[in-house]
Parts: sequence; C-alpha cells; structure tokens
Amino acid sequence: MKKTGILCLVVSLFSFSLFAGTSFGNPDLNLNDEILFTVRHNMVGTSPYKSLFYAALKDGKPDGMPEVITCYPEQMELLSGGDVLQIRNRYGIARYSQKNGSVNWIEKSSIMPENIVPVVPYAVSPDGKYFCRIERTSIFSGNLMLVSTQTGKSSVLCEGVLNSYEDLPIKWAPDSSVLVYEKNNGVYFCNPDAVLRGVEIDERYRKIGRGSINSVYWASSKFLAYVDDYLLYKINTKELYTLGLYSGIIGQGKPMGRLPFQFNPLTDKFSCNSEVTSAVVTQNGRLFTYLIVRSASCDYMDVIYSRPYTESNASLVASYIFWDAAGKPVLWQEKLPFDGIKERGSVYKLDTLAQHVLEIEDSGKPFVSPNGTKAAFFAGSTVYVYDINTWKRLAVLSGEKVVSAIWTDDSNLYVGGEKSIRKWNIHTNKADTITLSSVNAGYWNTTDYSIIADAGNSNYYKYNSDKRTWSKIDFSENPVPVKQNGRYRVFIGSTPNKNYDNALYVRSLSKRAVTIPLYKESTRKMPEKKKAALVFELYDNADGLPLILSELKKFNVKGSFFINGEFIRRYPAETKQIVNNNHLCASMFFTTADLTENSFVINEDFVRRGLARNEDEFYACTGTELTLFWHAPYYSISPELISYGENAGYTYVNTVTDVSEFKNPDMDPEKLIKKYCVGLEKSGGGVVSVVGGFSQSNHSRPLYKYVALLISALLDSGYELVDLNSL
Repeated sequence: MKKTGILCLVVSLFSFSLFAGTSFGNPDLNLNDEILFTVRHNMVGTSPYKSLFYAALKDGKPDGMPEVITCYPEQMELLSGGDVLQIRNRYGIARYSQKNGSVNWIEKSSIMPENIVPVVPYAVSPDGKYFCRIERTSIFSGNLMLVSTQTGKSSVLCEGVLNSYEDLPIKWAPDSSVLVYEKNNGVYFCNPDAVLRGVEIDERYRKIGRGSINSVYWASSKFLAYVDDYLLYKINTKELYTLGLYSGIIGQGKPMGRLPFQFNPLTDKFSCNSEVTSAVVTQNGRLFTYLIVRSASCDYMDVIYSRPYTESNASLVASYIFWDAAGKPVLWQEKLPFDGIKERGSVYKLDTLAQHVLEIEDSGKPFVSPNGTKAAFFAGSTVYVYDINTWKRLAVLSGEKVVSAIWTDDSNLYVGGEKSIRKWNIHTNKADTITLSSVNAGYWNTTDYSIIADAGNSNYYKYNSDKRTWSKIDFSENPVPVKQNGRYRVFIGSTPNKNYDNALYVRSLSKRAVTIPLYKESTRKMPEKKKAALVFELYDNADGLPLILSELKKFNVKGSFFINGEFIRRYPAETKQIVNNNHLCASMFFTTADLTENSFVINEDFVRRGLARNEDEFYACTGTELTLFWHAPYYSISPELISYGENAGYTYVNTVTDVSEFKNPDMDPEKLIKKYCVGLEKSGGGVVSVVGGFSQSNHSRPLYKYVALLISALLDSGYELVDLNSL
C-alpha cells in the first residue's frame, strides 16, 4: 500500500486588513451574454485570494448559480491510492483525476460564503480509501466520523469531540489496515472496513488502554507503540484483537522499558523507531529526551540525550520528530524569532549531542516522502526537498508563494501555490500546471471566446472548459475588458450590505430596462456586525505566547495584550516580540497582586504610580508606549480603582463574563468558550479574555491551546474580531 506524507496549512502572512469583506472586480462581458468576474474575500479567519467566476445571463438574470473556475488549495488530500487529488476551499470540494486529467466539483456552496472560517482538516488513510473528519453538531464540537472515499458511507467513531483546525485525535496504520482513535480518556482501535460494514466487534473489546492519542505511535505497519505512565509497550498489530479481548489477563503488550519520568498524555508526545527500541519523548512541548531500550523488560531505558529548549533569540512554536534509515531521530523545531514575524525551522540530528544540520527562514511544517527517505517543506515562494539521511538538498521549486503540498509517491508532489496547483517531479524538475488557484483577472479571447486568465507577472493561462483545467500560453495581447454588448451592461457599484465592499450589477439595455445585482445577497441590507475583542493576559508566564502569536497570524487576527510589570521584567524579549508582531499592548499594572485584598490599603497615588511604573518599564523594554487601557490583576476591581485609573488618563476594561481561568483552572475549554459566547450575546459584544500562561496553578487544558477553536466559534457566531481601539 502507498503511504503519503501530508501537509496542509492555512498560511497567512498578510498585513492586518483595514476592512474586511467580499469584493467583486474585473467584469468582462462577451456577445453571448456570458460574464467573467473575480471575487475576493478579505476576512479574518482565512487568507485573502481572488477567485475567477463564470456566469451566463438569461432574461437579465444569471442562468443558474455562477460557477467558480479556479480552485484555491486551502486543504489538499490524496484519495484512491494517489490517483485522485482532493482540493477543498471555501467554495466546496473539487477532485482532480490523474487518469483523465480533469477537475470536477463534488460539493459546491449554494450561496456566496460570507462568514468564513478555515477549512477543517481531514485525516486520510495512507491508501486513500478512507478519511476521518469532525462533523460539527455545534460551533464548539461535533462527531468524529469515519468515511469511505469510494462509497461515501460513514460511521460515528466518537461523539462530542472538540472541533479542531490542526490535527484530529486519530492515527492511521501505515498500511491503512487499522485506525487508532481517542475516546473518553482512552485509546481504541478498529478495522475501518469492518466498521463501515457494521461487523466490527463491540468497542469495549477494542480498547488499548487509558490515555490520549498522544499515548500511541505507529512505529511501522507491524508494531504500535503505547505509553502508559512510566512504561513503553510494543504491540504487534496482529495481536490487537487478542489484546483487546484479554487485556485484563495478558496486559497491554510487550513491555520494552521504563521511562525515567511519568508520561502525561495531555501535554507530552513521543515517537519510536520501527522496532520500538528507541524513543524520543517531548515533555510539555519543550523538553526533548532521546532514550534507547536496554533490554525488553521493565528496566529503565538509557537516556542518550535530554535537553529543554533554551534558545535566547526565538520562542518555540512547535516540534516534530522523524527517523532516518539508521533508526536515528531527527528533531525539527519551528521557531518565532523575537525580532521578527516570520517563523523559521531548525533541524537537528539527535545522539549524545544535538547536531545542527539545517536552518530555514520563513519555513513551514516538514512532510516526509512515502518511503521515509526525503523531507519536503516550503519556505515563502520555494519548496525544498532534502535527503533525510545526508541532509543534502535534492530539489528546489520556486515561482510563487506556497500554501499547501502533498507527496503522491517518492518522486512527485502536488504543490498548491497562491496562483496555481502544480505536479512536480523532483528528479526531472518538471512542474506541470493542473489548475489555477487565483487570478488577477479573467478575459474573453476575442478570437474564439475561450477564457484567458492573467495570473500576474505576464503569465497567462487558457481554460479547458471540458476538463476544467488550465494550461499556460503565450499571450502578447493587451486584453481590455468589455462592460456592455448591446443587451446588457455590467458594472461595479456600492451596496448597503456591510459584509460586502461592493456589488456586481447587470443592467438590461433592451426590452424592459432593469438593473439587478448578480448576487441578491450582496445588496441585502444587513445590521452592523457585533464586535468582540480577543485579549490575552500576560501575568508572569509566557508558556502560551508562541502558540497564541502563531494562531493569530494564521487567522489574520489582531489581538490585544494586557501586560503585567512582572511579565515585562521576566520576559523582555517576549514583550518586544508582541510589539514586533503589531499587536495592541495595554497595562495590567506593575504587580500581580490582587488590589482588592484587605492586607494593604490602595489609594489614588498608589494606582497612579503603579500605572506609571508599568508605562516606564514597557517603554524601556520596547521603545513604544502602552495604550491607555488597563485592568487590575485577575480583574479584581472596585469603583474606587476604576476612578483612580480614570484620573490617571486610563480607560478600564472588563470582560463579558466573570468566569476566570484563574478561578476555574480545571474548566473544560468548551464550557469556557460557551460562557464567553453567552456573555457576548447578552452584552451585544465585548471583551473575551485568554490567560497566556500559568505559573501559580496547574492547568492541563489552558484556553490558549484552543485559540483556533475560540476564534472560529466567535466568527461562526457572527462577531467581527477587533482590537480594543476598534471596540
């Protein structure tokens, strides 16, 4: 069976928008009453891009739903053993068949999408016959579904799973024969074919053990590794059903060794070599430990390398482990520099020391070829392929900013860029265009009425209407769009709909004179969107800051950060990093003390001096001024404190609910997000608070780990996300 390495990222490096909405542009009308036009969504939650549309007019109206003829690769998957490329975006799902070289839309949005959130991830089996996804039942959660790509038949694996825009709580066996999934603090397995045919044995006999999806790792098609507390087990795939039936008698597999620390399935991850004789454990995302099995027993494993992340010029966003041909681990660290906004990747070969082998600026997540010998990644407008064993560069493809990419086999990749999707052979370095992702404009060819697209930089493409694909052409003409043809005139005009920047109108010039919008919804008068401000509380811990900044960039959201003086003193580099990423910074006083406690007296002079001290420390650290918003630590407040702050020139900020992560450290993130949504609904908008780190309490599921879910829930509820100035 084939296996594929997949990378699908929502990449957004655009500057924050001054406005957000849908805009129409570049209409071109031919003598057959057919229109080409572009649509650009510039909204929080996704990358802006221009799609090209086609519509035919009949009796002054569109003859059917206008058709999108470009295909932006927000997410891509391989189906049917690699023969079919699936492309998903805001408009629906399209599939490209290698056999007949055509693109077909299997799902299409019936309306122009207005509230846009990122396309949810699919976890496709390596053979492309099945995939898992979350079928939403609310804005917070949904059912984890197993779906056949061939028949469309589906089955629910687990209910009440939190929506995810990164990874799903499942892991496929390399040969697709077994699926492992997380449910109710336990790990289970199933045969996907048996589940969909309704003949799989009862789930209680398919439990591997307690833990989360982090507790298991597919070492190979033959072996599944499982960690429970201190012990590492090796499970033969053929023995899974026996294990499930008799786990109370025969245990959880073959014990390989004991970890020198307790494994926390909520915060830790691990990976193994193919024989489960070596492992790398990542604790709390920061401490990396490489261990080998001394003997297959319950003895402690030997620690070959163990070191926390301590780099002083960048924060750690994420890390990945993969293994070379010799069974040695390779560590990839994704970092956000303190003095910049572009993430970079660092690659290390782990042994008794970490050997630095590669550094990549503006990099994305690596993805490994099906045979495990090559690693590909994209950096800006370039895709690189390296040999995992030697770390020599094997191939390079450039030309446009890359959004997503996926291996088809060990020699070919689909590369989804901002302008086109190409199939690239790394040996011949030939890249064939399959379809266009976005365009500057579309035109009717005056000679044969074919469709020509301007993709920028003097690159023109011709549309094959039968196969719905595009091919590059030499085109020396200077196309001029036509706005009228004797029967109709098309033009861009204003609209009262606040979700649109303009509207595309069709004016009939013959018979009964009438002007209508091409999309009725584009001129429907809508009330102003309610506004919500995401604020992040930085007391004296920066654990969540790298993830928060990374998610805000992906969603193109501008956040507001309340910074305590204790944080500035402890984390000056991180404080400057927030400023460098162009987020609003406000004051949380100079100390973390609860100002309403009876242990000391607070007067106006104390508040004035505390705010001024925080201003001075922030300015000394960043060279910039704090905005004149503030709130007391933990939002503990009194009317006197608010008045004292006002006298010092500050506006006090409060949240829409009194629920606090500090007061409720064990609250489920879904419940906390629900509380905020209810509070926003009652108040008509307001401030939503996320704590950026917990130094004085143990919090295994902090809300900052679910920022993507929180942002999407707010967008789904119809809120416009703004900073405090706009609120």
